[in-house]
Amino acid sequence: MNFTIFFILLSCVFPMISFGENAFDYALKGQDSIQQKNFNQAIIELEHALRLDNRNNWIFGLLGRAYYSSGNMEKALTAFRQAVNLDDSDTYSRMMIDIIRQKSLSRSIKKQSKEPTHLEKQAIHEQKLILEKLQASQELGYQIKRIVIDPGHGGFDSGAVGPSGIQEKNIVLELALLLKKILDQKKNYKTFLTRTSDYYVPLSERTTIANQYQADLFISLHINASPNNSTTGCSTFYCAEKASSESAQQVAESENAVIQFDSEKSQSLNNKIDIEEILFFFERKLYWKTSAHLAEKFQKQFQHPLKNLGVHSANFYVLKNAKMPAVLFETGFISNATEESLLKQTQFQLYIVTVICQGLFRL
Repeated sequence: MNFTIFFILLSCVFPMISFGENAFDYALKGQDSIQQKNFNQAIIELEHALRLDNRNNWIFGLLGRAYYSSGNMEKALTAFRQAVNLDDSDTYSRMMIDIIRQKSLSRSIKKQSKEPTHLEKQAIHEQKLILEKLQASQELGYQIKRIVIDPGHGGFDSGAVGPSGIQEKNIVLELALLLKKILDQKKNYKTFLTRTSDYYVPLSERTTIANQYQADLFISLHINASPNNSTTGCSTFYCAEKASSESAQQVAESENAVIQFDSEKSQSLNNKIDIEEILFFFERKLYWKTSAHLAEKFQKQFQHPLKNLGVHSANFYVLKNAKMPAVLFETGFISNATEESLLKQTQFQLYIVTVICQGLFRL
């Protein structure tokens, strides 16, 4: 019996067997179908590829893209999560997870029908006033349309902890969500978050996310702490090779300390020297100069009850690789019992966000 007849007979007995095509081949077909906008066909091909190889994060990423483009956000989120589970350095899938989460977050905010409390009504009124000021303002010189908001810390990294036990990571997330909510009502801006809930994002990936979103401004939110529990106040930082003061250096060292938990792969990629890195070295100086200007504009808005500690610079890892102006806020001292108490209050959180918004429309 020759081989041609043998394969014909074998395919009749086992019609599901396909010779010569493996998971990679089906994944390529799925990728082509995505490019041709035939998303349902892509899903069929990629699901078949995963039946042959269910440990390939690239295929899961493609499947996430197909489901996302077809409008099935739930299955897209599942696929992207699986891609990240297989390779935690998959920044694209992480970014897509946050995009989907943020869409869901926007929908849930719109669907809220619970009668607001007195404080919430007052907050809503103040948000409207902020938006009216934003609308009326003609002072915006530096054109900012896309903003990435970075709530510091997250997950196992709690950040600073106050005397009563509240954690920096939770307060800055509340600030970030409130800031995003207000700015999203302003048609001029498109905002994104580096994290939408309590999970850790490596420092190197936070600015990578901002770069991928092609942001015009990167804002990193933090709360300060000091061994001296009487220390109070707020400050705005921008990135520089050398710290502007010893205290600024201490703040940078505190915020940079978590870099030890970043994956070796992430760190090695950021330390790799190539022609693009050399060009960016010179470009970065321009971003830092603009950042210093923006930091001054923001910091001028801080008044009572927060003591104005001024503008400072230091080599912050979370800021240094941003391909846009970037600032870092230290919004009070969680180690001070009075400021810790304020930071827990909705009205005070709204005050901080109002300050940032006022600084933004006065740029």
